[in-house]
Amino acid sequence: MKRVFVFFLTWLGATTAGAVDLPRHGITSDQAMALVMASLTAQQRRLPRLGAEPSSPQCPSRFLFFEVTWEGTPNGSVVVDNYAVDPYTGDVFSSVMSCYEVKNKRLEALQAQVRATLHLTQAKYKKLKTNGPLCDLN
Repeated sequence: MKRVFVFFLTWLGATTAGAVDLPRHGITSDQAMALVMASLTAQQRRLPRLGAEPSSPQCPSRFLFFEVTWEGTPNGSVVVDNYAVDPYTGDVFSSVMSCYEVKNKRLEALQAQVRATLHLTQAKYKKLKTNGPLCDLN
């Protein structure tokens, strides 16, 4: 019985050693939406009636999902793209292209501000940094 208990404790320690404790609070939905809008290209930002709406993931996820839409054309799509935001780091990913993380100067400036409100140091950021939501599906 003692061996089983020692094995269990060893196994438990090994499985939790690689896990990262997530902060209790992440960014707000409004902050995440602002990050998504900052991730768009200049051409996309000029589209008429551009907006982002929260969308529900098909399975549980740590990410916040958004669909960006615009006015559209009579026979075209109104969807600009779909995004996933990590609420603990402010990283923005495509939620339709495997492992694609969006990066641009406008987004990076806003991410720096958001991370400052989270008191997220570079060391903490590196511990919390993850791949996009579709990377786990490979």
